[in-house]
Amino acid sequence: MLVYEFKKHDMTVTFTRREDTEPIVLLALGSEMRAFELGEFTDFWLSMIEDARKTHSEYLEALQEMSRGKWRGKPEVTPGSDKNESSIASETE
Repeated sequence: MLVYEFKKHDMTVTFTRREDTEPIVLLALGSEMRAFELGEFTDFWLSMIEDARKTHSEYLEALQEMSRGKWRGKPEVTPGSDKNESSIASETE
């Protein structure tokens, strides 16, 4: 049995082997625990890493755009603003 503790996140990952079965991974986060087969856990963990990397990359790209004055976020338009009225008028024409 091999146990990793991530105390900062109250998470424990335990690698063990049940009799005559594949290795099992027990993932405990707080008081909740889930059991995975080793391959299933590996897929889950890699998906988390890929999603986190993608999120961080998008965040860094947005910071770069903001620092260059090229922010392409949604423009703030209130329901009664002139921008809404002109876009509605052009759509109906």
